[in-house]
Amino acid sequence: MMSILNAPIAHCADAPAPVPAMISGAYPYVPIPGAAAAPDKSRVYKVIFNVTRASAKPEELVEGILFAATDLSALRGQGVPASNTKFALIFHGPAVDGLLDNADYQAKFGVSNPNLAMLSALKRAGADVLVCSQFIGAMKIDPAKLTADVSLASEAFITLITYQNNGYAVLEF
Repeated sequence: MMSILNAPIAHCADAPAPVPAMISGAYPYVPIPGAAAAPDKSRVYKVIFNVTRASAKPEELVEGILFAATDLSALRGQGVPASNTKFALIFHGPAVDGLLDNADYQAKFGVSNPNLAMLSALKRAGADVLVCSQFIGAMKIDPAKLTADVSLASEAFITLITYQNNGYAVLEF
């Protein structure tokens, strides 16, 4: 049973039509006229997604990737310019599997990597996509097996501290 908090806003009475996502596969955004804390075109939105959880099934998107794409699409769809959206994702833990190139993902899970197109779109939209070098070293993951859209960060927590010190909010996935 879906709770009222999980119900899509699009099903509310008299809700405006959803704004299509700018990143394919992301959720659309429904603008609510007069809503409190609505997107402000003049504000700079800075967020780093701390992505640690793998998807429930290998054919599903990693939630941190999906919600980064959805939030970026929602802001841009409301007219917030690209210059005012500063997004980053730092991967460590089981979520790193979502960064594997397609051949290595298929070898490990038997399906194509569903995350690659969205990661590439996030990167093209200006997001920093980073992976913890300490984690991949400890797990003996060859960086050459990761998507070309990811950059090596020295360490996840140092990355999070650095981005927070630079005014980024942290969202946990």
